Amino acid sequence: MFVAGGFFAINAYYAATHEMPAAGGSYTEGLLGQPVFINPLIANNNTVDYTLVKLLFSTLGDISESSAISPDKKTWTVTLQKNLVWDDGKNLTADDVIFTVETIQDTNAQAPSAPAWNNIIAEKINTDEVRFTLKTPYAFFADSLKELTIAPKHIFGAIPAANLRRSRYNIEPVGSGPYMLQSLTTLKDGFITRLTLTANPRYHKKPPLIPTFTVQLYRTEQALIKDFNVKKIDGLGELSPERTQELSIGHRLHVLRIPRYYAIFINQNAHPALKEKAVRQALERTVDRAALIKEVFHGYAETIQGPLTPTIRGYNGSPYPPRRDINLSEIKNELDAHGWLVDPKNGIRYKTINKNPVKLHFEIVTPDIPFLTHTMEIIKEAWAAIGIEAKLVVMNPEEVNANVIKTRNYQMLIFGNSLKSNPDVFSFWHSSQKFYPGLNLALYDNKTADAILESLRKESDETAQKEKVGELERLLAEDVPALFLYNPSYLYATREDLRGLTDDVVNAPAERFSKVNEWYVKTKRIF
Repeated sequence: MFVAGGFFAINAYYAATHEMPAAGGSYTEGLLGQPVFINPLIANNNTVDYTLVKLLFSTLGDISESSAISPDKKTWTVTLQKNLVWDDGKNLTADDVIFTVETIQDTNAQAPSAPAWNNIIAEKINTDEVRFTLKTPYAFFADSLKELTIAPKHIFGAIPAANLRRSRYNIEPVGSGPYMLQSLTTLKDGFITRLTLTANPRYHKKPPLIPTFTVQLYRTEQALIKDFNVKKIDGLGELSPERTQELSIGHRLHVLRIPRYYAIFINQNAHPALKEKAVRQALERTVDRAALIKEVFHGYAETIQGPLTPTIRGYNGSPYPPRRDINLSEIKNELDAHGWLVDPKNGIRYKTINKNPVKLHFEIVTPDIPFLTHTMEIIKEAWAAIGIEAKLVVMNPEEVNANVIKTRNYQMLIFGNSLKSNPDVFSFWHSSQKFYPGLNLALYDNKTADAILESLRKESDETAQKEKVGELERLLAEDVPALFLYNPSYLYATREDLRGLTDDVVNAPAERFSKVNEWYVKTKRIF
């Protein structure tokens, strides 16, 4: 009777209550590398920097109450929330917003986000209002405002822009985000091993449910995974599909989609054969993307067919019919028909152009990243089957960025483009961006495409945007300036009991922390 009564009471309690998030516990994120500039003004392409900036700082979208746009779409007025405060107790006002924009625009600061803020005037209306004036309407300026991360004027305002990188506040930041820096631990050789963050009591939103958030830093991926398996850390990202097999404890694997893609960009000026569309089409039609995703990523990727990914606002997709099975005989016949004949001595196709024999032999610059080299080995073999020889020029990724991309010195290049949530791909495909610092890696030059890209930046109607995107997608599919391949999933492993991370689409890896204040590892039951 007592046992039955006990079970009855327990069942009644669970029937009358439900589980809710509760404050408490801690969380430790494992990251590979070191912080350099935990500073939204100058944070560079560094995963640790971006992650910490996301945890410690707020964006204008986070702290704004409302925004309004003028009829001519050139003036935006943003109203901040009331009583905003930095984590050191100083007020966060319109002055901080204006300081952030003007410092980004200062060439001495060398801010990575400077191109997005050229020719924009930021003016203070009052303590809580800022006016932004554009020279020409820009349909996606709302996204720029939303993503602008605000820096404290009272910390950096007295420092010359050229000296920002010398400031101690780059590793001891003062922010306005959900967390604030409590302490950092450094080895004798200067390697920072740990940053301990605590919930920011002055945060303008609901305070984090997890009061202590630690970032543990590692020199090697092996050490990172080892500590995850013994529960010294609770989460780690940027996992390759193979690495997920090394996780030996219970965990939750989050598969996130990020707007990015990898493609083989073709420099038609570097080889006479690449000027022929028939050759580019043969290269494109021989690539088995489904096989690449299966073999290289074990299914953790999606096929990409054009300049936008399916998660991006405005993606059309209508120009892309279902892919046909790869028919090598048909591809070979088309190359034959265009005069590219197989040399019986070596099996490589050739053709006489301007009285000179030209072989279908191409060099492909490949960053020394395992999934890219694996991809190119598979593609190289596929091209060989139709008489095209590929030589992989494997290089250090930093060298590719510093030298190859700057000089555009390649016949083909396999590389990745990181996009935003909107369909503005001007910097990747407009002819004005063919040379550094532009990002048009295919050196694509098409006046019709230029006109579409320019008009897309002025079009605010989403239906019209989608139509223009479809025109661009159709044009690129016809011209084949690049071989679009895939978008790998971002794999993030966490402890099993972590809750609150619900987004499966994020704009960048660090964006997984955009709602970190809602994460929780403790629960309570309420009636």
